[in-house]
Amino acid sequence: MEPLFDARTLLAASAVVFAGLVLAVALAWRELRAIRGPDRLALGFGLFFLGLVLLAFKGRIPALLPAVLANVLVTVAAAFILEGTKLFYGLVPSRRLTVGVGLLATAAFAATMLLRDGENARAILSSAFLTALVGASAWTAWRHRAPRGAGAFDLVTAVALWACAGLFWARGVAVGAGFVEGDILAGGPLLALPPLLCTIFAVVWTTTLLATTSQRLTRVVRTQNDLLASLLSVARAAGAGEGLDETLTMVLDAAKLATGATGASLLLLDEHRQFTRGLFTEGDSTLVVGPAAAAEMLESGLAGWVVRNGSVALVEDVRQDRRWRRLEAQDATIRSALSAPISAGASLSGVLTLVHPDAGHFGEEQRHLIESTAAQIALALRTAQIADARRRASRELEALNAVLDISARRHASEEIAEESVAAICRLSSFSRVFVALPTEAGFRRIGRTDGPEELRSSDLDGELGLAWESGLVRRSGGGGASGACRSLVIPLRHLGNRLGVASFESSGPEGLDEDACAFAEALAEAISLGLGKEILSRAREELSRMLVHDLRGPISGVLGALELLRENESLDGDGKRLLDLAERNARRQVALVDGILELSRLEEGSLPVRRTDVHLPAVVDEVIGRALPAAQARGISLVSALPPDLPPVRADAGLVARIVENLLANAVKFSAPGAGSVRLEGRVEGGSVILDVKDSGPGICEELRPRLFEKFAVGNLPGRGSGLGLPFCRLAVEAQGGRMWLQHPGPAAVFSFSLPLASPPPS
Repeated sequence: MEPLFDARTLLAASAVVFAGLVLAVALAWRELRAIRGPDRLALGFGLFFLGLVLLAFKGRIPALLPAVLANVLVTVAAAFILEGTKLFYGLVPSRRLTVGVGLLATAAFAATMLLRDGENARAILSSAFLTALVGASAWTAWRHRAPRGAGAFDLVTAVALWACAGLFWARGVAVGAGFVEGDILAGGPLLALPPLLCTIFAVVWTTTLLATTSQRLTRVVRTQNDLLASLLSVARAAGAGEGLDETLTMVLDAAKLATGATGASLLLLDEHRQFTRGLFTEGDSTLVVGPAAAAEMLESGLAGWVVRNGSVALVEDVRQDRRWRRLEAQDATIRSALSAPISAGASLSGVLTLVHPDAGHFGEEQRHLIESTAAQIALALRTAQIADARRRASRELEALNAVLDISARRHASEEIAEESVAAICRLSSFSRVFVALPTEAGFRRIGRTDGPEELRSSDLDGELGLAWESGLVRRSGGGGASGACRSLVIPLRHLGNRLGVASFESSGPEGLDEDACAFAEALAEAISLGLGKEILSRAREELSRMLVHDLRGPISGVLGALELLRENESLDGDGKRLLDLAERNARRQVALVDGILELSRLEEGSLPVRRTDVHLPAVVDEVIGRALPAAQARGISLVSALPPDLPPVRADAGLVARIVENLLANAVKFSAPGAGSVRLEGRVEGGSVILDVKDSGPGICEELRPRLFEKFAVGNLPGRGSGLGLPFCRLAVEAQGGRMWLQHPGPAAVFSFSLPLASPPPS
């Protein structure tokens, strides 16, 4: 009776099973490609399939194919399985070993064709090759099995491989001892059982491999989701106000937690791939990466290789990699590193580098994790950069506006310099700022400076002196490829006049980049405007005094001549009218000259102010009485709504009357004829009395409002005056301890001023 199955059937069945294993790996390839190793295993299974098919067709095809090629294919298949096992467990396989095994197997099996007992020799050789290679795979799986969780699957894999290696060893021993013949087909089905059992073990091994891979992928996906959630939180924090360095630290901490790294660095790059900012964290310490260190890493280091090649660099041992550049503060025990480009699309945002003290710590899981989240990391970094740029621009605008406001309000050079430097130090990140102003004895430094406060002209050397002499911006302390500098010295000039020198310095390793330098130059220009305004103001005041002095004499002479002409009895009616017109215009000129003189005296603080207790309702009623004829001529009524029990103020009654008179005259002048009334109201606020003057006019045009209280500022309405009334009122109010402002621009404009109470209110 014929046996139910023979050796040829078993070999064919084993080949079919291996073909099924290849198909299973191919179908799961979409998920398996994230793990290194399955591709080599599939190749090994495929070679096993071909070898077993050739052996199954022995006797029906040329003898050389099953005798040599089949054994070589099976041997090389075992070598590829060893490669795949090593890759699967994060080790680096040796391709030289696989090639060497293939060449050695080819030579050895070919040599057996010359032997009389070639079948037994080939059986012993194939058993030896398979025992060694499969045993090495078993040792790899056993040695690197996980301590828990997936370790059970790794253990099953190792046992299955050990069983396969043991079967091949037993087969080789049996053939070598003469217990059985080396020819599988001639020896009956029992000799085909080892390949069949190995095939079964391979099925078990592949099943556990897929289960282990599934667990790994689940772990990778979970870690990836955790990392993405952390990056989302980082992006939200960056948009909510966290600084750039804080955001970089959070990104690095998230990457370290996801990959098990002990340290991490991040180099940010601009659109030209130039370094802008860098940070390194290790444990609880954080280090800012300076331009010099970043330039070295980007030029010849691992980060530069990543930028140039646009791919991840996985270094098992940094001691054996020439690309590795260690930071000064970095742990010297670092052995493994993973460096990856952080990009969204074609835009490279930076380079992330992770380190660990153990060699071979980073594998394909970490590579895939960082690669798959690179776009999200880039998005978080971009959000942080945009938010940081927005905050930086806001701070810079605030600082620039503060300096411009100081330059507009202050008149003395030293006041402008002192307050500007204080505002810059408060609102900017410059570590040291000072202004050097020329004096009769030399120069005076104002601001944060380690040098002497007073400097002789001969002491003004170095970058400070070169900037003063040349009028050019001087930079010092260059910081590498980014173009940053340590300090910036800017000459202060206005309309060709040398006004001083401003110095801006940074103590941080990143220095002053191009944006910081442009900001410093804008601040220096704002300071120059204030200092230049003082020069122009002094020149204008000197010109005004000279003109007033030169005009007052001739106008006084004209008035004297007009008085003599009035005594001439021969003048007819027309002549007297012309004489009256000339005298009125001359007296207006005298009033204008006197007004300019009074303004100058108020600005200098030399106008005498005689303060007494003043009852405002009485002063207002008196002024209204004098202004009433002019108001009635235009059909305007004057209304005083001041409470009769308004408490007295401490002021100069004469100056107060002139202030009210000026405001009433303007209100009547700019109210349309018959338009209504001019109303005066008073109230007490805190320790002051507030007086409001409301007209019935069209209001103050928007262009005039910012300079309303400046000298010679006039609008475009008919009947506009000389532009001295409101400046006089403001200075006169301030000289008495009060302030003046435009309460409501109109229509029906309201001007208000305050004066201190004669007796402070009870607390």
